[in-house]
Amino acid sequence: MTFYEELAEYLGRNVDIVREYCQIARVVLAYKWEEEKKDPIKYYKDSTDYIFDLTMYQQVLQDNGFHKVFERIIRDFSIKSVLDFGGGIGEYAVIACKAGIKADYVDIEGSKTEEYAKYRFQKYNVNPGILRLGDPLGKYDLIVAMDVFEHIENNAPVIESIAKSCVYLICNSPGEIPYGYMYPQHISAVN
Repeated sequence: MTFYEELAEYLGRNVDIVREYCQIARVVLAYKWEEEKKDPIKYYKDSTDYIFDLTMYQQVLQDNGFHKVFERIIRDFSIKSVLDFGGGIGEYAVIACKAGIKADYVDIEGSKTEEYAKYRFQKYNVNPGILRLGDPLGKYDLIVAMDVFEHIENNAPVIESIAKSCVYLICNSPGEIPYGYMYPQHISAVN
């Protein structure tokens, strides 16, 4: 099942329209940002559009082999614990749990994205721990924070805290997908 089919099933909508909406979600998000940027947490919490954007993102990563690379990293580095930080739709927690690894997931509490991730956890019969942003972090072998840090204006303390809580970190750096007209929510001051 593709990520598009999975989202269509969740929403009870036609997969073709869901796939098409996923293709334009980043435009919708960029357009809405100007009205919502005064309260980014509320924006991320209330936005259903992020589910579509993250669905496309995970489909692209899967199509390009990243999920297989992630599975290989778990195996080759003898990973025993994973934190899916800013976990979005929870794909890294799903992969880790399916591999028999202890996994935790954290995103904005009560967000539409978190609701969808919980649906996916139930669908795949996995049970990662659900943390809240700001909860003290334990120690993890691996923390995955893909497409997270560039959304945080003053992200250096967050990155430092995350780095102290893990042996390995998989992330994209804030400069990889820079602030611009298509990604105005990438507000990181780090370059």
